[in-house]
Amino acid sequence: MEEALKMHMLFWQMSNSRPLTRLGRYEPLRRDVAIPLADGRLVTDGVLLEPQLIEPKLFIRCLDINFDSPILSGDFIRTLAPADLCWTQAFIGCPIRVSAGKVWAEPIIHDVENIHMHMKINDKWLQKFLEFTSALVEFSRGRLPVVQPLFRGPMDMAASALGPERLCISIFRRPDALRSLLDFYADVFIQSFNMQLSLLPKFSGGYSCMYGIWAPEPICRNQADYSVLISPKVYEKIFLPYDVKVIKASKYSIFHLHSANIHLADKLVEIPELSAIQVSIDYPAKVFSPPVQSLLPTLKRIQREKPLIITGPVTRQELQMIYRDLSPNGLALDLQILD
Repeated sequence: MEEALKMHMLFWQMSNSRPLTRLGRYEPLRRDVAIPLADGRLVTDGVLLEPQLIEPKLFIRCLDINFDSPILSGDFIRTLAPADLCWTQAFIGCPIRVSAGKVWAEPIIHDVENIHMHMKINDKWLQKFLEFTSALVEFSRGRLPVVQPLFRGPMDMAASALGPERLCISIFRRPDALRSLLDFYADVFIQSFNMQLSLLPKFSGGYSCMYGIWAPEPICRNQADYSVLISPKVYEKIFLPYDVKVIKASKYSIFHLHSANIHLADKLVEIPELSAIQVSIDYPAKVFSPPVQSLLPTLKRIQREKPLIITGPVTRQELQMIYRDLSPNGLALDLQILD
């Protein structure tokens, strides 16, 4: 384990002699999830979630965790995180619904003229998140690190609160009100991240993240998936300052991109405080996502400035391209093989 942690530190320093690697077989992305509720129901569709319906210990019972297995999976640390219940959207008051085996956040702002009326925290959901974190810490007892779950960033929080169409309308009709909303959402993100962090014990003297990479200080992951709807220029003008605010709030930070919104990479590599960029290969969304071969120039551009994490499915030929064209320095590959 100590040798693995040294490799992880070299990843951040962009000086490892080989990439951190985990290779597996591709499995379809869509998996319906049955949500266990405190009233005894196990639901997959049509239920509006409320904090009082969430009992963390029921989720923990459903985990397939073997603490006798090695801590490492490939070169990556196995981790525990609260179930993805659209936490940051719940914190800002979005209704959270189970629909077709997935958990979704529904809009709460139905008129762009009333953006200013929706800047408050749902404390019941925030407290439930902290309760979930504490239950996982107790369950783990230091055997695996408990980490930040999937937090949607300020832009994605706004897209959930407004809906994608009203988000785009507000860019042009209510840009100042939208900026105020984004600033508030960045504060909510940072506050909830820090509150969870206060509950997390160190693991081997440091912290991990949902990607299973270790660092001596906390690691914050951010994203802006709805940037697929806009140009890099609009992202830089309206949304980037609030992602930078989140990034600056933590010593180590990772920004998640999809191959479909990798057009943000040129803006992100210029942020000195951003520690690394993670790119998920979108498959089979070929209409929206360039093939791996077309992504390589941008991935190289990222590597010149930042450590790079690549996740998702690739063919064996694409894997060979990645090995051939990308430097092992500051590279982490968590990939599933398609053929």
